[in-house]
Amino acid sequence: MGCSTLVATAEEKKKSTISDAKKPAAQAMIAFEEAVPQAQQKKSQQRFLPALTQRELKFQKALEEETDCDFADEPLSKVMALFSERHGIPILVSGNDLGEEGLTLEEPVNLKVEKLALQDALSLILEPIGLTYLVEHGVLKVTTIIKANEKLMLRVYPVGDLCRTVEDYLTLESALRNADLGDWRPRKTGCLSEKSKSQPQQAGSPAPAGGGFFNIPDGKFKGGESVDPLLYEEGVGGTITIVQQSHALLITQTYHAHNAIVDLLTQIREARTSE
Repeated sequence: MGCSTLVATAEEKKKSTISDAKKPAAQAMIAFEEAVPQAQQKKSQQRFLPALTQRELKFQKALEEETDCDFADEPLSKVMALFSERHGIPILVSGNDLGEEGLTLEEPVNLKVEKLALQDALSLILEPIGLTYLVEHGVLKVTTIIKANEKLMLRVYPVGDLCRTVEDYLTLESALRNADLGDWRPRKTGCLSEKSKSQPQQAGSPAPAGGGFFNIPDGKFKGGESVDPLLYEEGVGGTITIVQQSHALLITQTYHAHNAIVDLLTQIREARTSE
């Protein structure tokens, strides 16, 4: 089956119908507004590498903007086109991905709410039908939750201000794995049960005792222990590795999990400064 791309230009935005909307392979894409004020870019900067590009900062700002929804059986493609025009970002609805789950661009949207962040509005619209969004390749892409969970990205998180000893790193690693952020691949070393070795650790479930980032034979912290990165079992889920020389965590996770990690680390830092 071929794949067609639907592009909404300034003239086409006035049209209320899309002829290929029922084709699973169809995609909807809307134009983009480039400029980001320098002050806003500085304000949005987060503590991870690689830093967000100017284009990515534009998406971040748009997702935090308030929006209104008054939809009664509106086609999904039309709703996404409205959001794209209103917030000035390109939105690509992957008809191919939707088609694999038996969905189309004509899925009805029913939502009435005012002054809600765009990211929350998208979640309310997409999650009930097994969809989500992520930012990749310069667009906000609407896809299935299954497909989104397969797309892992690597970020480097400097945490030297939070961690000085091995115990500090273990505590932070445990906090990240135990929080409801995403799925994690099981680790090959440490005190893992046979069940946990064969299955990924689900979001929000307790991390196995022992192990962590480090290989400490007797499990006691004497000071001066070296960090021994662990290996992970094959499977689905994110990973955490420490680079002791750089005082950083290397984390592979999904788009939404990384956003949650940034929020959690920010809250931990705020809690520390408020003491």
